[in-house]
Amino acid sequence: MDKLDYFMAKVILTILLLSFFGTESFAQRQNRYFYGKVIERETRYPISSANISFTGTTLGSTTNSRGEFSFFIDTIPVYMTISHLGYEPQRIWLDNTSPSITVMLKLQAQMLKEVEIKAENKPELFFKDSQYSVLDYKVDSNRVYMLIFRFTRTESELLCLSLTGDTASCSGAIPFRPVELFHDCLGHIHVLSHDTAYQVFRDSSILRLIYPAEIGRFSRTLSDCVASAGDLLFFRKQSRNQLGMEFYTINRKTSERQHLTNANDEEKMKMLRTNSEGVISNDAMLMMSCIPDGREAFQEYGWVKKILYKPNTSTLHKIDDILCVFNTADYTLELYTLNGEFTSKLKMQVQDTRDGRWTTEIYIDDIEKKAYTSFLKNGRMTLYRIDLNNGDLKRVTTSSHMYPQKVKVHNNFLFYLYDIPGAGDNKHMFRQKL
Repeated sequence: MDKLDYFMAKVILTILLLSFFGTESFAQRQNRYFYGKVIERETRYPISSANISFTGTTLGSTTNSRGEFSFFIDTIPVYMTISHLGYEPQRIWLDNTSPSITVMLKLQAQMLKEVEIKAENKPELFFKDSQYSVLDYKVDSNRVYMLIFRFTRTESELLCLSLTGDTASCSGAIPFRPVELFHDCLGHIHVLSHDTAYQVFRDSSILRLIYPAEIGRFSRTLSDCVASAGDLLFFRKQSRNQLGMEFYTINRKTSERQHLTNANDEEKMKMLRTNSEGVISNDAMLMMSCIPDGREAFQEYGWVKKILYKPNTSTLHKIDDILCVFNTADYTLELYTLNGEFTSKLKMQVQDTRDGRWTTEIYIDDIEKKAYTSFLKNGRMTLYRIDLNNGDLKRVTTSSHMYPQKVKVHNNFLFYLYDIPGAGDNKHMFRQKL
């Protein structure tokens, strides 16, 4: 090949490469079509002339007289902000989740001047007994159901307390060793043992354990049911590799099953697909139905399973008249109506930090209709309220005790269990005003 032919070959190759990358760039920035409507949350009436803008762009749009909008955009994911005079603005995370969006705006309440409170509210002792320890508890309808025990659970009892800590009813001695309390998606409380589940029935001052069910059958029926609305039951099912979570509905009248959404740990799934080195591949380990033989294989399995590929813990919660799917892998929230209609997606404003860590816990205050998450640093848990309009996080309080256990939020109180140092296995229950 002479110099001219060699030069022409390089020119042709350069043109082909530029053409290829230009095509790739165009494919990545192709226009995507979105459409939907903006309605008032309370009345479901359409909101016309609502402003729509996108962070970092000059694009914008407005809704028509029927509250409808549509647009093309080539820069996703991106924040989309919807605002209108008299309503609280909403900022949603626009990605490939759904081309159809239903935005529900809340009427803007009159804002009072914020008062800065520097001191934390001190916790108050909610339940303490010199002989009994708290095994588990659930808060439901302004009642606290508490499972207490002594002597390694050979003597156990179920209590029902008011939010002031007064005992309203009790079960008396439980004739078996309880394991935990379970709150099902229909609102019932159950006491679980190793082999049987009992529903709790409150009869005046007496708590009765009724409808015993074999624990395996009970778990298959109710353990994956996370919420209910009308005839719809909402379930979640973990994928085989435990990195994904599917959410679906079942109609109680027709038994029809309908897929709702998936909450996946995309980063770990990508790593799982590409990482196949080692004596046993990570993929093969996660797909195993039993623990591998051999000390080295067992150690590798444990490290991969529990450290590198932590199970997805995404959840679905009913908050007032909306359903929230919390993807705890990427800290996003998908919002749905009670009929399962997708409305919008938010991205929680979780900031990277080297000190401490964000937990994957989501706490719902059913009375105040608020959602919270938490940050753990040096054993102290700091509670943050999640703004369901834009995903922003607002610091609320820090736990006075280190490593609080079984945390719940109810009626603007933080409830938790704590082992008093030097008192043995004698968990007490505390609550802290938010």
